Amino acid sequence: MAAASRSYIQPRAAWKVTLDGQDLTQRFAPRLIGLRLTEQRGEEGDQLEIEVSDSDGKLDLPPEGARLTVQLGWDRGTGVAVGLVNKGSFLVDEVGWQGPPDVVTIRARSADFADTFRKRRTRTWKDKTLGAMLQEVAGAHGLTAKVHGDLAGKQVTAAEQHNKSDMEFLRDLGRRYDAIATVKDGKLLFAPIDADTTASGQQLPSLTLTRSKGDRYRYERAARDGAEQGAEADWHDLAEAKRKRVTKGGGKRRKLKKVYASEADAGAAAQAETNRRKRAVATLELTLAYGEATVSPGVKVTAQGFKGEVDGHAWRVASAEHRMDGQGGFSTELRMELAGQS
Repeated sequence: MAAASRSYIQPRAAWKVTLDGQDLTQRFAPRLIGLRLTEQRGEEGDQLEIEVSDSDGKLDLPPEGARLTVQLGWDRGTGVAVGLVNKGSFLVDEVGWQGPPDVVTIRARSADFADTFRKRRTRTWKDKTLGAMLQEVAGAHGLTAKVHGDLAGKQVTAAEQHNKSDMEFLRDLGRRYDAIATVKDGKLLFAPIDADTTASGQQLPSLTLTRSKGDRYRYERAARDGAEQGAEADWHDLAEAKRKRVTKGGGKRRKLKKVYASEADAGAAAQAETNRRKRAVATLELTLAYGEATVSPGVKVTAQGFKGEVDGHAWRVASAEHRMDGQGGFSTELRMELAGQS
């Protein structure tokens, strides 16, 4: 037992941050109070917050729009994967300074969401494939579109972007096709939420989480009949000059407000809503005592050592929040939904 005790190495977190290409890790590390990175599924982009001590008054406030790159991971430790994981680049959009004691807070958003994504515009799309539409949107921002093979060829009879930003339009398309619509590494990514492959066709990683890995956990289940509930959507049949309805799922159905231009468009929207309702039947939140920088939204999770009902479900990460402190601690809080069929 003594030998085993001597071989244990207390985990210590590591991170690296650059500001406009300049490595600030050594300067920031002794000052770090806290770091929080929130990775989200969808078009809002990831959010970064760094809080550092400025007790000596020697820190300059970074300018708005400065580019931060961040890597997170473990420097050492038994039972953790040593090494850094690149978590992307971020643009500084808020800076705070308060005291005493003097503290600087830097907030940044995913750098791939340029300001042009927030510019409102009006346009109509007719008889286009989803892939062609997204290529056009991506091209307007100097990006490349990567659309999942299950969605790229889908024919869209009509879609309207009325006084909405491209970010809002991507959100609408994501909801219509139950897809993740986001931008990372210079690419506009669009893939089904429940796909087991990325927009580029690569296999998504999977993870097994045991109860012993968690500091805190929370499981919630809605009414059991929620899994059987579906949705319905209307569409306008030009040939017969009448409104028709598409239904998906069973039990009580949610009626979508929008009237679609074709049966296929209405069916896609109703199916997407049905999928969302099924995923929302149960949620699992788990805070990992030792953070996992490799975990991000979309990862499929198998739970072990919880209640049988929890272990019996397949889960998928909806959001991940990574937290570091100045004492070398690193934790990850996961929010998971039921994983559907890909």
